[in-house]
Amino acid sequence: MDSGCSRHMTGHRKWFSSLNPVSTKEYITFGDNGQGKVMGVGSVSLSAKLSLSEVAFVQNLGFNLVSVSQLLNEGFEVRFKKGACCVLDAEETLVMTSYPGELLHMDTIGPARVASVSGKWYVLVIVYDFSRFSWVFFMEFKDEAFGFVRDLVLRLRNEIHKAMRAIRSDNGGEFRNSRFENFCRDLGLEHQFSSPYTPPQNGVVERNNRTLVEMARTMLYEHRTPRRFWAEAVNTACYIANRIFLRAFLGKTSYELRFGRQPSVKHLRAFGCRCFVLKKAGHLDKFESRCLDGIFLGYASSSRAFRVWILEAKQVVETSEVSFDETMPCTTPAFELSSDDEEGTPIFEDEEGAVNDGDAGATAPAAAPPPLATSSMMKEDPCPRLPPHSPDKASPCEAGPAEDAGR
Repeated sequence: MDSGCSRHMTGHRKWFSSLNPVSTKEYITFGDNGQGKVMGVGSVSLSAKLSLSEVAFVQNLGFNLVSVSQLLNEGFEVRFKKGACCVLDAEETLVMTSYPGELLHMDTIGPARVASVSGKWYVLVIVYDFSRFSWVFFMEFKDEAFGFVRDLVLRLRNEIHKAMRAIRSDNGGEFRNSRFENFCRDLGLEHQFSSPYTPPQNGVVERNNRTLVEMARTMLYEHRTPRRFWAEAVNTACYIANRIFLRAFLGKTSYELRFGRQPSVKHLRAFGCRCFVLKKAGHLDKFESRCLDGIFLGYASSSRAFRVWILEAKQVVETSEVSFDETMPCTTPAFELSSDDEEGTPIFEDEEGAVNDGDAGATAPAAAPPPLATSSMMKEDPCPRLPPHSPDKASPCEAGPAEDAGR
């Protein structure tokens, strides 16, 4: 949002729903007296509620600039508060926000090609509009999404002490149903939907999805970690992204914008590396090994601990008594790699170009996921050897104020 900008402009061609070339040479002059050539003018759909017209496509412009004066000329209202800004249409419907908690974006990814170690096939991704702080939740059935959204919205309403105004999603059946409708009505929330087959209208979470999947795929391949640990990789990617990516124009990470302090990154380790967990048994033989060989799988959700796959026991433990060898890849026979673990193999079916907008069916994965018929939220975890706060159950992407102490 730029109050000194005379018109909307961007340097990214992909944002335009329509673009017309300009008939005359036109240049934009910037504050440092530099110039950018206007390559065309067109329309950009930021959401189902907000479409910008007369947007200039400027060569080599590295930022997306929304002009306050042009918004006012187009009939929108722009409200500024201390540290916040929101855009409303003529009916005072919220269409853009820069205030914490007013708008949540959400989407699902999946099905995965293989089930996670706890039998999950789908990922629910939720993103704060203002800070871009994100959460991930893992599901066996798509209709579990409502429970996760409900719990998060209620918690955030208590946390920020301000009224949440809207949630935004695609038209998938997991979002467009009577449970969501009743929930939003009871809380006074507006449920905004993107147009069918138009992912850019839900672009905030769609772009976040791509980042998380690309990070997870890279982490899995780096240390040859089997694909059945994709949920751990996505969870770790979300944990890291919240702490290292800077929010455009604000110069702060999503974590800092949410909690008001800079995150510590000194405890971060290479996903999939070999690690060694200290044995806690009371009676050990004098010559018995004092550690367990394991693979690092991320960070605990409710304690200051690391998640480690113990190779001998074939189970996940959470502990702070662990040493890492980040140079050593996983090359042990305990991890048998399959064709799904080959380099370049997508984690999810829709990575290869399918439109994931809740309107098109995905092709079947290697092992068919469960149908969308009934919810499994009350079912017992099919992999009880995992801790109850496994990332397949909750997201460790956030933490309390003392998160980094003791690490």
